[in-house]
Amino acid sequence: MTNREIARTLDHIADILEFQEENPFKIKAYRQAANSIYHLDEDIQYLYEKDRLGEIPGVGKAIKSKIEELIEKGSLEYYERLLTEVPPGLLDMLAIPGVGHKTIKMLYEQLGVTTRDELLQAAKERRIRLLPGMGSKTEFSIIKGIEMLEQYSQKNTLGFVLPMGQKMLSFIKGLDQVSEASLAGSIRRGRPLVTDIDIVVATDDEAAVRSKLANYREIKQVTESQPGHIQGFLQFNIPFEVILHTPGEYCPGLFLATGSKQHLARLFPSGPPRLEGWNSETDIYASLGLDYIPPELREDQGEVEAAAAGHLPTLIQRQDLQGDLHCHSGWSDGASKLAELGEMARDMQYSYLAITDHSRSLAISGGLNEERLAAQGEEIDRLNQTWDDFMFLKGTEVDILRDGSLDYDAELLEQLDVVVASVHTNFHLDRKKQTERIIQAIKDENVDIIGHLTGRLLNRRPAYELDLEEILAAAARSKIILEINSHPDRLDIDAELARQARDMGIKIAVNSDAHHKNDLRLVHYGIINARRGWLRKEDVINTESREAIMAYLKNNE
Repeated sequence: MTNREIARTLDHIADILEFQEENPFKIKAYRQAANSIYHLDEDIQYLYEKDRLGEIPGVGKAIKSKIEELIEKGSLEYYERLLTEVPPGLLDMLAIPGVGHKTIKMLYEQLGVTTRDELLQAAKERRIRLLPGMGSKTEFSIIKGIEMLEQYSQKNTLGFVLPMGQKMLSFIKGLDQVSEASLAGSIRRGRPLVTDIDIVVATDDEAAVRSKLANYREIKQVTESQPGHIQGFLQFNIPFEVILHTPGEYCPGLFLATGSKQHLARLFPSGPPRLEGWNSETDIYASLGLDYIPPELREDQGEVEAAAAGHLPTLIQRQDLQGDLHCHSGWSDGASKLAELGEMARDMQYSYLAITDHSRSLAISGGLNEERLAAQGEEIDRLNQTWDDFMFLKGTEVDILRDGSLDYDAELLEQLDVVVASVHTNFHLDRKKQTERIIQAIKDENVDIIGHLTGRLLNRRPAYELDLEEILAAAARSKIILEINSHPDRLDIDAELARQARDMGIKIAVNSDAHHKNDLRLVHYGIINARRGWLRKEDVINTESREAIMAYLKNNE
């Protein structure tokens, strides 16, 4: 079993135990073990073979034995037994935005609902509002949440699918019969939600590639293997298609398989001609009188016209980033120590990293009171003495409270290098109140960055009700930085909003919102999102040096 499969199994065990109101420490142990395994740098199979499972943070003797059983048998008797004790549909309901374990348990016990369909029917029949603590708003939210899940039921986040695609691509590139191979389709264009994995391959021996690919261990099922393509499903039922070309057909094949359909229709209104003999996509675009258009822009959003006029931007790249301005440590809900985060940031060639742990009101995430924030600052001061090429910045992700005030007073915030202000509660305020709440934070002279502005969680929670035009106008007036939160479940702000902000002169920060040292690398997804938003290096504040960052923030106070 893969790291992800084992992590998901442990998470499901924790979910079932939570439904059963088991010991909270036992539930937390499974959650911590799942999180550690998900973030492992090494294949858990390798650690098992070296008898090193006990070295994984959070993996004690009991959980270690269960991991061994999963690896040895591909199943776990304890998990299978738990699945018989709780209707499996209850686990599916956890995907509904805003619906947690306690609510689902009550709905099951009071109404007998065991599936999403039954829950939707109960909501439409107005039976949920009759339960204690429920109401019409809860019913409405459940209906909208289920509708959202159904709308995106065939799509997964880029962060979930891309690593699987990259792993499969690496396997294919390692075959002797393959001269070139690339991801294509919506993955190559970097869309936040994708339906499948498309890989274009150049080979002179298609039969051999098809035969060897059948042995790829991540494939769960091959549904079709015909001349020119192979289709099937990977783990977690992710569809894939491998498109096979001769080396001479590879470049035009990749171009067409990348899309999008709208982009290709703009280029070839009468349908794409037969493209042969092209050695690069640059040549294809040049033959049409256009500059090369990067895959992330191929969405028919004005890129063809810009390419014809020579006005395409030089898009930001990952190596342009010099630091990260939103990161969490073990002082709040992070899983890594400050020193570990610093070493990872230095490995990424960063010269600074802002530690922005949660503020005091977010107790569930270990928010720091004033005393603990001061103690963290002292540790940061000590660590900053150890490096000449790197520096921690002192910061916070301060909660924007319901009324728009901030969770720390002005005197404390003035002492910090970076203040990220974010909404973490009261998601369901109406459009006017939620907009006023965020604009009040934007106007606060101590706020530097608004974190994950719209609050969306892809496939899990829609954006808040906001007047985005009013918010952008306020951000432009106050010279507030807006964040692209790089976590692939968020990618917030999205590409469209990032482009609109850029056009208004609003600076963007591409941040990781890391909660583990390995999460710092999530900026890869933020950069993809920024490129889809037409952002250049100069549009992103953390492409600047540490000195320039500090000067910019000070001048905006």
